[in-house]
Amino acid sequence: MKNPWMSAWLTAANSMTGAARGQMMSELSKAQTQMMQDWQKAWMEAWMGMWFPGTAKGGKRRK
Repeated sequence: MKNPWMSAWLTAANSMTGAARGQMMSELSKAQTQMMQDWQKAWMEAWMGMWFPGTAKGGKRRK
């Protein structure tokens, strides 16, 4: 025999965890995208700094 109270409780718990999982995955995706953009920017500045010393941060020459 099935317990209707247990079924209702599990349904509510499942919907709550599903919403929390969705929010967590959204935040993870945002953080991952930002991390990749920062990583690409840092590497491009490093490589461009080697080829064009005057354009990258820290690559300015003193007179």
